[in-house]
This record gives sequence, C-alpha cells and structure tokens, in this order.
Amino acid sequence: MLKTWLGAVCCAALGLTAARSIDEYDEQARVIVDNLTTEQVLGQLAQVGINAMLNEDYSLNETLVRNYAKLKIGSYLTTPFTNGPNELTGAVGWDAAQWRDIITRIQDIAMEENDGIPMVYGIDTVHGAGFILNSTMFGAQLNGAASFNPDLVYEMGRIGAQDTRAAGIPWVFGPILEIASNPLWPRTYETFGEDPHLVSVMADAVTPTGHDQDQVQISDFDLLNYFVRPFKAAIDAGALTTMENYISINGVPVIGNHRILEVLLREDLAYDGMAVSDFGEIGSMNNFHRVARDANEAVRFSYTHTGIDMSMGFDSTYLNGTKLLIKESPEYFNRLKDSARRIIKLKLQLGLYDNPVPGANDVALMRNNDDVQKSLDMARESIVLLQNNDSTLPIPTTTKVFLTGHSAHNIGNQCGGWSVRWPGYTGNELFPNGISVKEGMEAIAGDKVTYFNGLDSDGNYSDANMTTAKQYASQAEYTIAVIGEHPSRLPARR
Repeated sequence: MLKTWLGAVCCAALGLTAARSIDEYDEQARVIVDNLTTEQVLGQLAQVGINAMLNEDYSLNETLVRNYAKLKIGSYLTTPFTNGPNELTGAVGWDAAQWRDIITRIQDIAMEENDGIPMVYGIDTVHGAGFILNSTMFGAQLNGAASFNPDLVYEMGRIGAQDTRAAGIPWVFGPILEIASNPLWPRTYETFGEDPHLVSVMADAVTPTGHDQDQVQISDFDLLNYFVRPFKAAIDAGALTTMENYISINGVPVIGNHRILEVLLREDLAYDGMAVSDFGEIGSMNNFHRVARDANEAVRFSYTHTGIDMSMGFDSTYLNGTKLLIKESPEYFNRLKDSARRIIKLKLQLGLYDNPVPGANDVALMRNNDDVQKSLDMARESIVLLQNNDSTLPIPTTTKVFLTGHSAHNIGNQCGGWSVRWPGYTGNELFPNGISVKEGMEAIAGDKVTYFNGLDSDGNYSDANMTTAKQYASQAEYTIAVIGEHPSRLPARR
C-alpha cells in the first residue's frame, strides 16, 4: 500500500517550457555528472531540513549555510514553522517575499561553493501553498475528489504550484495518491478517496493505505490493480519526482524494498524520474523498523537494494553513510552516479541552471481574483448532501436558526491539515481571508441566526452550557451543528 507523494512539478503544473526532449536532458546531466568529483556526486544525494541552518529566531545563519554548501548538499526542504510558531518572535510563517530572500541567499551560497551547481528546494504543497502566507488555499484533496471535477483539481495543482514558485521554490511534495481504504486512518482527508479510478483521474489532472509507519499485508494482485493505478497515472502524466513512505509491505520496509523501489518502480513502471525518501526514512530502518544496526548500514541497504536517489533528513548524517559506502565498496559508485544524474536532470528540467530562484513574476499573481474564484468553485462543488428528509433544505432566510458546534466559527477547523503548519491550526486569527460558517450565515440571514457553542472537539460540555444550548434550540425553528476534527490534534508527524 504505497502512500507516495508525487512531485507536481511536471511542465504543465509549473509552467515550464518543454522544448527539449528528455533524452537531451539526460545527455546533459550525464556530462555534468561525469565531471563531478566524488564529493559532489555524494552531496547531490543529500537533502537537509532548513532548521539545520537557522538561528533560534529563524533568521538564516549564513555560516551554517556555507558549511552545508561546502559539503556539496544538493537539496534543502520544508518550513521551520511546520510544528508551530517561533518561540522567540511568535511568527507562524513567511510570505513569498520573505521566502524569496531566504531561498536566494541559500542558492547564492550553494552555487558559490559548488561550481555553479544549483540546489533544489522542496516543500509540501497539498491543497494550495499552505506553507506560504497569503497564498490561495483550497479545500483538502478529499474535497477535490468530492467535486468529481478534474478541471478544478487541476486548478488546485496549478495555483498551488504557482504560489509555491512565487516563493522561489520549484519543487512541491504533492499530490498524495494513496487509496484511502481504511476508515480508521486519521489522514483520509489528505487523499482523493477510496476509488482507484477516481484517484487516477485526479492524479492525471493535478500532475500535468495504511497508517503512517504501520505494517501492511497485501497481495500482489491488490497492490498492482488497486493501489498502483494512481501512481502510474501520475507517471504517465509526467511527474518528475516520487517519494516513498514510512510503511512496511508484507514485512519489508519500503525504503529497503527491492521489489517496490527497484523492480516495480524502475523496471515495471520504467520510471526514470528522481525518487526521494520521506523525512528521515533511511534512518528509520535502524530506529523504527530495526532492520539495520545503525544509520550507515541503513544507507548501504537502501542504496544497494533500491532505486532511491535522494535521502531526506535533518542534517548530513546520510551523506556520511554514502561516503562510507563508497570507501568500503567502491563498486557501487556508478550506482550513486546514476542517482546524481537523475537529480541533476531534475534541476535541468526545472530550469535552475538558467534561473536558480524562479517565480519572480508569480509573486504579483498570488491571490488574484480568478484564483480565489477557482478555490470557491471547488469548495461549492465539493459539498455533499447526504440526506434531505422532508425537503428540509433550503432553509428560508427569514427562519430563526440556532447555530452551534465547535467548528461553526472556526476557519482553521474548516481548513484542516497542511494549512500554515502541517497539522493545521484551530481558530480564525491565522486565516484572515476565510469566512467561518457563522459569518457566512449571518451575512445571509442577519439576526435570524443565534450562535452559541459550549461543546469542545472531544465532545465535552458543562451542564450550564447544555442548558443554554437547549434554551436557544427551543427558540429556533432549526438547529445547525457544525462539527469536525480538531486539526492540531492529528497524529504527530516525525
């Protein structure tokens, strides 16, 4: 059950020109890699989280940036705000201009220390560029599926890519193409649902199950005919990158799974794009899956058994592992050069050699009226009416309504995860462009709407609040309860 994040960085999604053939990029990448030093080849395979290069207030520590650049690190990723505000400044994120300043300086130093080879920066963009402040947010991927409108899902991908590129970031980790087959999974909202055909259609549109870290038992028939289909659709649509996931399949961790990441991905699907590990996943072969004695053995196992190219991590730990691998087993150097070729090819396809910090013209496009309208259109088309007994809906605007529920006046709960930070935020303060259910209903019906909430997201309430709620309900013709999960209580992500 592959929960993979396919990078929506195909030419259509990011507006790149595709005048050159893949073979031309391949040949140019081979020439570049053949002229790299061993240190440069191994550096291309490493991806480091931005937190490793920041001061406590999240300002850029250029000494640390240069230290990593001297290691020839090929890629950096994510936002430092993924788990909450900065403790010193209270900041919750960066807007496009702030991101561009950060990315530009990292890129300048990277190219200074690495013979002009650009780094590639990646970030999660799932339903809009949620980690770039003042971007256009869409409903979750599940909303996109509920719309049954691939054109709007394409717009979600296009606009998310545009706003991410406006921040100077050319590589997005998305969409999520897992088949949501288990209703107990708390992150179903991140997917396009349970129908492999629908997920495949949406995968094709947006790319022009298991619980995280669980073990999954699945037959080859189900894997190939049910779960692989969306990923094949994305590959056929031109996805340039793919990401493996934390789980094990039939007892074998995906990060060390030869059948999945070599036979299936590289041979059966003939995928020659770049494959990156999930965050810290190579190390999890030691500290979670317990199939490697240490990080170095985990690196050896992944790079000698699978088609993985780039190791995503906190720091340079996995780079040390590849250095040891080549020292002990130099016969694997050509295998690592092949990964470096795919990484350099990606950078060529993204145009980073010509424009190392893309997206300057996209800054002015953020939150333009057309983009906002597309988001609203998808929200409207994704509404699902399960029942309408006795033709209760629509409710006349002249009717008294009692509105309650912990999500009735909570835009953060409406947005869910991957909104400003990965698990999202509850409340309205960080979502100035949104409208809560309460605000929307009051705009239509005015004082006909009475609002009171005495219920928290866990279902707790006091006797006094229950008495008040009953009183308001008895005075209204209709009671509307708006519920839903508390986004910041989603399972922790490593």
